[in-house]
Amino acid sequence: MFADNHKISGRQTFRLLTFDLLGAGTLLLPTVLAKTAGRDGIFCIALGVAAALLYLGLLAPLVRDMGEAFPLYLERKLGKACGRVCTAGYVLYFVLLAGYVAYLFADVVIKSLLGEESFWLVLVVLLLLAGYGVWGGIEGRARAYELLFWFLAAPLFAMFVFATDEVQADYWAPVFTQGADRIALGGYCVFVFLGLISLLLFLGGYVEKRAALLRAGKGAVLFCGGVYAALYLILLGIFGAGALGEMEFPAITMMSTVQTYGGFLKRTDAFMFGIWFFSLYALLNGSVFYGGYCLTYLLGLGSGKGARERERKISIGVLPAVLILALVFYQSASALRWFELFLWYAGTPFLIAVPLLLRFASLFKGQKTAKRTAAMIALVLLSGTVCGGCGAAELEDRSFPAELAVKETANVSEAWLAAEYTDNSRPDYNHLKVLFLERALLENEAQMRELLDLLEQKSDVPRNTYVVAVEDAKRIMELSETLGESVGTYLEKQFETVSEIDKRMYPTLGMFYQEQENRQETLFIPFAEESDGKPKVQAYCVWKRGTPAGMISPEEAKVSFFMQNKLKSYLLSVGDQAIVELGGGRSRVTFDEKNGRRQVSVQICCSGNIVSQKGETSEEELTEALTAYVNETAEKLRKEQGIDLANSYRKLGGAERDWYFAYRSAPETYEASVEIVCDLQIDWKKF
Repeated sequence: MFADNHKISGRQTFRLLTFDLLGAGTLLLPTVLAKTAGRDGIFCIALGVAAALLYLGLLAPLVRDMGEAFPLYLERKLGKACGRVCTAGYVLYFVLLAGYVAYLFADVVIKSLLGEESFWLVLVVLLLLAGYGVWGGIEGRARAYELLFWFLAAPLFAMFVFATDEVQADYWAPVFTQGADRIALGGYCVFVFLGLISLLLFLGGYVEKRAALLRAGKGAVLFCGGVYAALYLILLGIFGAGALGEMEFPAITMMSTVQTYGGFLKRTDAFMFGIWFFSLYALLNGSVFYGGYCLTYLLGLGSGKGARERERKISIGVLPAVLILALVFYQSASALRWFELFLWYAGTPFLIAVPLLLRFASLFKGQKTAKRTAAMIALVLLSGTVCGGCGAAELEDRSFPAELAVKETANVSEAWLAAEYTDNSRPDYNHLKVLFLERALLENEAQMRELLDLLEQKSDVPRNTYVVAVEDAKRIMELSETLGESVGTYLEKQFETVSEIDKRMYPTLGMFYQEQENRQETLFIPFAEESDGKPKVQAYCVWKRGTPAGMISPEEAKVSFFMQNKLKSYLLSVGDQAIVELGGGRSRVTFDEKNGRRQVSVQICCSGNIVSQKGETSEEELTEALTAYVNETAEKLRKEQGIDLANSYRKLGGAERDWYFAYRSAPETYEASVEIVCDLQIDWKKF
């Protein structure tokens, strides 16, 4: 049984604050930091956490000294007039914050789950839910968050673990490329989100032990700072700084990028959305509650008999203002910009100024709750279920294509619509496995950019959908009739379970989005044609720095995959002398200058097995012949098509800063001045 005494524990306070700090921060901060400081964003997080801890040091004496509600404490310390002005400032801050969070919450729900649902309807449902939570009181909310904490934290950490497989650490470098002003600016961005730790000032009346309250605040800052840092490094490693800075909700997008093996579930972002649903709900609930709390005292109704009931009613009365603000933010981009300016130049400085003013002034002068908690959790879970559809159409009216083909046309939007509506049912692309692009479209840079922009805006197609080039899309799609399964499902199985090539080398739609901004990778798009009634990869279309760079043979592509440790096993012929199998490769890329020329050296250590052999060719001769073949292939493609088979651009940032900046400023000049040399070291004794 729970006591209905309007008191919460230190542990509940920690979890309450953690939910408040995580919601908007994990959604918005990565994009802000990528734009502000790029790869140095991780240092901004450290700086912001340090600033938040210093801010806690500023709050600590006030929390210990406060013996009454915070608005009354303001009046006692600063005088009635000044105290009421400060309380009014808090009312303005929390109501504006609640309006923004309500807008953000509804926007995320629509874009991530509902697609075509009414913004009005979603917003009203969320505000009714927030009103119910406020009416339940802080003790009921704290109990709900306490029970839900690990149900949400465990999937969040699991998401981080699963996503690490997609991380490319080369995207983390180079660091220290931004000036101190940019890092300081990014640090302030982090503090804008962590500054909500000032809520400790309003929780003093609900937590009996002030030491526990301060420990909870410190724990929440450190925990959320750690989550921010881990999330930022993962997102940076997956998307790169350029693409990350252009994304809207990268944390949710990340879950549609993470590869899963086969099966029906392709959109794990919808599955993981519950993390942000509950954290944004907590922040919305809290903002409304604290706004009503301050307004109650501003109206002189915060003391005496029935104060708690009046506090709840006034908090509910704040909801119409929150509704109006959310609609204004939804309708007006300029209103959103004004709110950002308010938060940056007025709101956050206000949170700092009031405790400073107080410190300066100090130098001179039950069972019912258990039922309410259970009802609240049930209602929140029910609302999540209501919001869990994939769109306005009923299930029986939707189709779930596993593949989709788009042809070249003068109007990409029309081509997409033609590919989209192939029957009477409404297509649901959440489980799309393969997107077929005709080669003419793939090699048209302008149309590809238009198509990618269109797909990214629609966000219907999973980012982990494989992209395959074809000559005749219609003919490839018709192969489903002879395969006995969809051609998309067949190719997905080939890429993920049958092919000797690491599945991460098969480009996905998300990789194309990223390369539009990063321009740091060489992508090899499989070109499939019909062979014996099945789609088979006959060549690879190359994309270099976000632009088409011709085609290469599967044998030439395998040389690149081998140099990048992306081949499980590599079977190749050495002239007519032998057939060998190489495996267990480990490569190391170094950058040197020899005779005034830049040289990329790729040292590959692997195991070798002689499958068949003619004559008495020694192992040393075989090693030399294989090394010569790899080098000749790499040099041929570098000269003829400007293709770096080692994909060394990605590693420049962490290895050679000067080369990196030379490449970024003039890629073509850099490529012409670089020679790629491979050295094979093969252990023929074991495999």
